[in-house]
Amino acid sequence: MLKQRQRQVVGQLFRRHRRELVHEYILVPIGVICFMALLYGVDRLIRNVIGVKFPASVAVMLVNLGVMCTFSAISRPLAERYVAVVDVPLSWSLRWMNLFFTPAFVTLPLSEWISAREAMLIMATFVVGYLVGVAVLAYVTVGCQRLFGKSRKSVFTRQHELDTGEEEGSRFAQRRGTGVLDSPARTESTMSITEYRPAELQDVPLMNLASHSGILVSRTATQEHTGSSVGLNEGLFERNSSDTAPAKMQEKQLLHDSSEFTSSGSPTAIHEPAPSRKGYRDSSGLETDDKPAFCERAITRQVSHQLDRLISVQMLRAHLHHILYGLGFVASMFSYYFSWYLMPYHLFTAVCAFMFVADAPLVQNPKYKRFMHPVLCSVALTWLVMLISVMIKHRRVSFFLSELHDYKTGRTYLHLFDTAAFGDHVWPGAGDVFSSCMDVSIVGLSMPMFTYRADLRRHFASMIPAILILSTATLILYPLISHLIGIRSDRAIGFVGRSITLALATPTVDNLHGSMTLMAVTTVVSGVVGALTGGPHLDLLRIRSDDYVTRGVTLGCNCGAIATAYLLGVDRRAAAISSLSFVIFGTFMVILSSIGPIQTWVYHLATL
Repeated sequence: MLKQRQRQVVGQLFRRHRRELVHEYILVPIGVICFMALLYGVDRLIRNVIGVKFPASVAVMLVNLGVMCTFSAISRPLAERYVAVVDVPLSWSLRWMNLFFTPAFVTLPLSEWISAREAMLIMATFVVGYLVGVAVLAYVTVGCQRLFGKSRKSVFTRQHELDTGEEEGSRFAQRRGTGVLDSPARTESTMSITEYRPAELQDVPLMNLASHSGILVSRTATQEHTGSSVGLNEGLFERNSSDTAPAKMQEKQLLHDSSEFTSSGSPTAIHEPAPSRKGYRDSSGLETDDKPAFCERAITRQVSHQLDRLISVQMLRAHLHHILYGLGFVASMFSYYFSWYLMPYHLFTAVCAFMFVADAPLVQNPKYKRFMHPVLCSVALTWLVMLISVMIKHRRVSFFLSELHDYKTGRTYLHLFDTAAFGDHVWPGAGDVFSSCMDVSIVGLSMPMFTYRADLRRHFASMIPAILILSTATLILYPLISHLIGIRSDRAIGFVGRSITLALATPTVDNLHGSMTLMAVTTVVSGVVGALTGGPHLDLLRIRSDDYVTRGVTLGCNCGAIATAYLLGVDRRAAAISSLSFVIFGTFMVILSSIGPIQTWVYHLATL
């Protein structure tokens, strides 16, 4: 009986969710492989034919953005079809981007030791640079808005954001006497039918990009109802690291599925028992033949069985990726202990640790949950699991460092066929797999830029001067001042990537031959500090709470995607500006770092 029920649950899972399963486990891998093949070809073209050193991922990102904008100008249906195709692998890469950051932190124990004096100098440089960067960006952006006569906030825009863009009770929103809404999606979906805007559905790329906790948020249009001033809440929240439905989605799907019980054409329909031919005697003792007799207990039992089955299907759907990666982790343990190739075990360890930190409700309070960033916590958990495995297998701690060398060998997809440099016995590690997927994520950054191109045109004059000033100051002041106060030259150059999002800071610092370790640490710490103190810091600088342009540019250019996640729960328009800002700033820095004379100049500043 139990096995039969399990087979029924699995069968219903594949019948109800076959499209989603095909999308996640077939189309997404094929799309990612196709993009890697395209990136490999573009890299060969740039290096061998054009003869310059420029990241292929950034080049394809710019080309993809241009193609989408061109198609949008020519034919909207053509643009929609193209975006629907490229969004399959790109949206997946954006959702998992934070996992792809982890190799830079996992290999931290392999970096050189630094003195206590240099560590204090690095800390002081970081703090001063962060504070000065926030102040300069904020005031330059405000000045540009006043100089070019751009109104920071109109009455209609403010009303629009109060209805759809800002979370009540946040430090950016005005206080009201009504109840506090607990999510931006709920705020968006609770609006008047006269304010129905399908364009608001374009926020999905930003949701995917800013979901540092592995949360995917997708929106559907609010239904219009005649005679009603408030629409239904149609926001769909997917809590897990892949395209899975959460508890609220399960409840909504359950209610939808339960409505099928009354439909005889549904596979799960429940048919009422045939009415009894005999009459029944009521409490007054009179014979009645017009009231059919039903067995309410039988109906209740049938409904209970169907509800249990639907709940089981939804739970299996919600945790299917957990089950699959858990089985992969168990299977990879055999390859770890009985073979020399460590990549499968390291890969599943990192993925399972990241999903555990991102999906497990370890800390419910959002105030404390912000401190548990999935990148930092999953890396610590990965170290712990790897150390335990090393002690079981080798009985010596020294093998932990040797296995970290195998975690990232440098043989990514770009060097997979380069046997002259790596030989036949150097295979890709788990970090190389993540680094390869990171290039696809960089291409995916073109999606939020395309989505918010209207905001870029509207606020171009206010955003670009601040970004140019920050780019120039970053390339000049960080290497120069850091080296003059006693920081080693490669670490001084590594500070160039401090305010760039990690996806674009990696090729920037690599082009300048700086310290990748220092860059990774300062970038993530900048994001976490911005998420924790960004709002109060801007309040202290007397930046208006409704000035979403200044707040978005300041936090986006200083703190990257992590600050965008913070702004997403506070002011969605500020999050959109933040997304545009850090992508444009990072792209501009990558382009500058690819120019030979600028590379020589930055190195000269760091070695004066």
